[in-house]
Amino acid sequence: MQATLVIRNAKVCTFDPARPWAGALAVAGERIVWTGDDAEATAWAGPGTRTIDAGRGLLLPGFCDSHFHLLLGARTLAQARLEGATSLDELASRLRDYAAAHPDRPWIVGRGWTYRLFASGATINRRLLDAVVPDRPVLLSAFDGHTAWANTAALRLAGILEGADTGTSFGAVVMGDDGCATGELREAPAINLVRRHVPPLSEDEQLDLLRQALADLAAVGLTSVHNMDGDVWQLGMYQRLLERGELSLRVLTPLLLKPGAPLEAIDAWAERARGLPGPILTAGAVKLLLDGVVETKTALLLTPYADGSGDTGMANFSQEEFERLVTHADARRLQVCVHAIGDGATRRTLDAFAAARRANGPRDARHRIEHVELIDPADAPRFAEPGVIASMQPLHASFGNDPQNTWRRLSGPERWPWGFAWRTLRDAGARLALGSDWPVADPDPLKGIHACLTRRPLAAGAPDQRLSLHEALEGYTTGAAYAAHREHELGRLAPGYLADCVLLDRDVFALAPEALGEARVDLTVMGGAVVYER
Repeated sequence: MQATLVIRNAKVCTFDPARPWAGALAVAGERIVWTGDDAEATAWAGPGTRTIDAGRGLLLPGFCDSHFHLLLGARTLAQARLEGATSLDELASRLRDYAAAHPDRPWIVGRGWTYRLFASGATINRRLLDAVVPDRPVLLSAFDGHTAWANTAALRLAGILEGADTGTSFGAVVMGDDGCATGELREAPAINLVRRHVPPLSEDEQLDLLRQALADLAAVGLTSVHNMDGDVWQLGMYQRLLERGELSLRVLTPLLLKPGAPLEAIDAWAERARGLPGPILTAGAVKLLLDGVVETKTALLLTPYADGSGDTGMANFSQEEFERLVTHADARRLQVCVHAIGDGATRRTLDAFAAARRANGPRDARHRIEHVELIDPADAPRFAEPGVIASMQPLHASFGNDPQNTWRRLSGPERWPWGFAWRTLRDAGARLALGSDWPVADPDPLKGIHACLTRRPLAAGAPDQRLSLHEALEGYTTGAAYAAHREHELGRLAPGYLADCVLLDRDVFALAPEALGEARVDLTVMGGAVVYER
């Protein structure tokens, strides 16, 4: 058989137990047909074969990000970028420059500011934005998407400036002592009161932004993502790109279920998922957001936050409705992915998975808890026996020991040993799938892997939650493939597997953990097609 692609002169880390290391790889069509010694690679080459000399770089399975927001991230490419702003003055300068560069936009929309900007005692206030952009409505999402900041014009257009009944049971429109909205909006129900007034991008504009995002993601070695906020319209956008041969990324798209979702929506999604051709676009899952985030005290905790308020957070669903939706989705043989950040939300999710198992019988469901930022140690062993996946994002823990970090301050010292407990969960038998939560964090897997290797304990004497390099790479390859029920065709470089691979310019196994950031992606291949070359 003649190969269509041969990559040789490489150090191939296959993650195939039958042959863990090789020197070359051959592809025919979209699948790998051979791995072996470099000297044998020429036997696979013919007149129609493209041969790539890897220059002794490290060839790995293509990276998969197990928690992603593809369309949302693509849309941010057209917004004011506020990531990395270290002061309110810097944020104001960026916002002013963006507004000046886009005088015809009726709204100024941005994303990426951090809660750390307000650690010195400043508050999220609409008047700060009014002073920067006095003539147009402004809506700025925090880096995590769970809080937004609006100016007076935006609040007035939404009809919520002077304390109108917002009808939100999850999150809040924060009100000031003067009876007017401050400009701080917590969680999607409140944020959407303003967001629904922002003029939408056209479908063509969004397709263009998706194409730009796909090119950027291929450049960091991503060949698959698990897209955690899907709906029928968004799935249709990916199908259009697929039909045009432009979807250079495998996309798992769960249906996002909101409170009040009818069971019939789950039934319809299950049928739609079965009708997709694969193997690039799949949809056999649903997603529920059970709680919020620690930074806004909307993450659901077992005991009160450490600020003395007595608050324990909030749930987005009643436990009765939550278990009903989870059990019905499980009965339709859909995978269930649950956003659960607080230790209380994690416990409720494990309880709901157990209820579904009792109702429907055990199966290889591989239901998932997304984030698991806090866990009670008694719940860590509950992942293993039913096969619950811990889908976690290493860069979310990158704040280290900053005493002013909002997550660290509000969670409190008693919880720090069980924060972002990668090692604890893995040692308890949980399977890990790693990702970024883009656009919440940088989508570059190498940065996430670096965080796995270098993070420090949140406090002296707290457990060391670091992962080894091999374990971190597993989280972005074999672990991610397993989390999507695709370990038979993704996550390894072995004959019969889909030819998804990434070539690094150096052997990261030979680097000190701190030097991992020096590595670069030279080549990305998805389904046997080169989608990026440096």
